[in-house]
Amino acid sequence: MLDTSYYDKELADYAVSFVECLCHTKGTWAGKPFKLLDWQEQIIRDLFGTVKPNGYRQFNTAYIEIPKKNGKSELAAAVALLLCCGDGEQRAEIYGCAADRGQATIVFDVAADMVRMCPALNKRCKILTS
Repeated sequence: MLDTSYYDKELADYAVSFVECLCHTKGTWAGKPFKLLDWQEQIIRDLFGTVKPNGYRQFNTAYIEIPKKNGKSELAAAVALLLCCGDGEQRAEIYGCAADRGQATIVFDVAADMVRMCPALNKRCKILTS
């Protein structure tokens, strides 16, 4: 953290609450609320709760490395939805990068399913696949 930055618990709590309003989309947890694990919550809190004196987040880029089968797609989709729908930015744009179209589609499909499973987002979002 920069010496001039500070931790805003309210912003961090908001980000965690937003993510935890979403539901898992796959496997055993499908349809159940997205309860962040401690390490996932720490990532969200650090990224969204650390702000500069001007009120903007300190971090606008994050490199997070997670082993296979540990919910990368679900966490990435939840963060993308937070930035797109819960960040208060008009006409927000979210870009996903992957080695190929198939990999990029995975996170998009998870995010789309999360929107479909959340009544509040489903009313406000139109999913366009192209």
